[in-house]
Amino acid sequence: MSNQKANRVLGIVVAAISIVALIVVLAVKEPTPQLDASSPEGTVQQYLQAITDRDFDAALKFLATDTKCKVEDFDRAYIQDSLRIALADVSTTGTSASVKVRIETANGDPFGGSYTDNQAFRLSKSDNDWKITGIPWPTYECGGMVK
Repeated sequence: MSNQKANRVLGIVVAAISIVALIVVLAVKEPTPQLDASSPEGTVQQYLQAITDRDFDAALKFLATDTKCKVEDFDRAYIQDSLRIALADVSTTGTSASVKVRIETANGDPFGGSYTDNQAFRLSKSDNDWKITGIPWPTYECGGMVK
């Protein structure tokens, strides 16, 4: 067997192993634990789930009543299909809270590289519910106001 032919066979074997490994990693995804829905981080989790499900009407229910955001603002937002979102930090002081998350998106690298974006959600307590204030990710403009 010539070196060129052997290198080609080796390349095909390595590619096949890489594809199988990628499929295994994607198939063995751990289920996401559900946070307490009445907590600031639980509110952000539910909001982000609605966003990734592209249920923008549901997402709006987690925003403060004085929000300028409309469904159309979310329609314009770019939301990548493959996201990994992790809770980074939570701080609560009485009726306000900050929830920081790390959002990882694929960068197109065939070996699984990603971009990381850190986002902070500000919340205020309204009655007994936590509501997200301001212009939250993934929007950067709501009702003519820019983040």
